Amino acid sequence: MAKKLFWLWQLILLLLNVIPLGNEASKTLTDTRFIFRLDYLLHFAMMLVFAIIWLVGKRRNVSWSAKHETLKYCGVLLLAGIGLELLQLALPWRTFNRMDMFSNLIGASLTTLIILIINHDNSKKINSILPL
Repeated sequence: MAKKLFWLWQLILLLLNVIPLGNEASKTLTDTRFIFRLDYLLHFAMMLVFAIIWLVGKRRNVSWSAKHETLKYCGVLLLAGIGLELLQLALPWRTFNRMDMFSNLIGASLTTLIILIINHDNSKKINSILPL
């Protein structure tokens, strides 16, 4: 189930990155000291979902790969963070944004850190974090 959830989330992210969206996703949260676009936060958060998927998988004893599962899982996340935004270069109705890709990579990096911390702990702690 966790593997299906992983690929389903990848598909959802792919669709969100290729379908034409209105300007609602580009609204800004403005303060007198800084301007922050809401979609940067969304790009960051969408990558954090993969940490939850990892937790669910570990809780259910999913083996993501026969060898180097953490490296492969996190590598796919980092590639997705870059690739999903680069894909928009080929789409005339979408606009590539370096800050969106940076937000993706920050989210993927934090997810990687979370996964490394989870791997450092034993399975008893994983079960207590996410009781399913």
